[in-house]
Amino acid sequence: MSDLSHSVTLRIPFHTAQHAAHAKRALDVDREVNAGFVERTTKVEGDELVVLVRATSLRLLRLATNSFLSSVELVLRTMGEFAPDPDEAQPTDAELEAASAAARAEGGGRKGIELKGGAGAGGGEEIK
Repeated sequence: MSDLSHSVTLRIPFHTAQHAAHAKRALDVDREVNAGFVERTTKVEGDELVVLVRATSLRLLRLATNSFLSSVELVLRTMGEFAPDPDEAQPTDAELEAASAAARAEGGGRKGIELKGGAGAGGGEEIK
């Protein structure tokens, strides 16, 4: 391997060590495009994902780091949707069902997509 004299270490905090481990597994799937010139290692320390990126040039280091951070952003957004914050109270099934029943009682059920002129998909109206 070439001289990997340029490096950067990233420490990315997560809510829990389990979240950091999930992120590591998701991010480790992608290999470096310039594997002969860039090397990336990841590990979990507590609730942090620690990433070491080494490259033969500053330009390749910047490109590899930017690419990796773009992937991290996607993982974080996905986890934000599907891996709830453990400190945030989650509604129980009974609470969700009660809220759903209240919305139906108030007429807040699905009405379909409303198009220009008031016609809507799912409303049983024919669009001309």
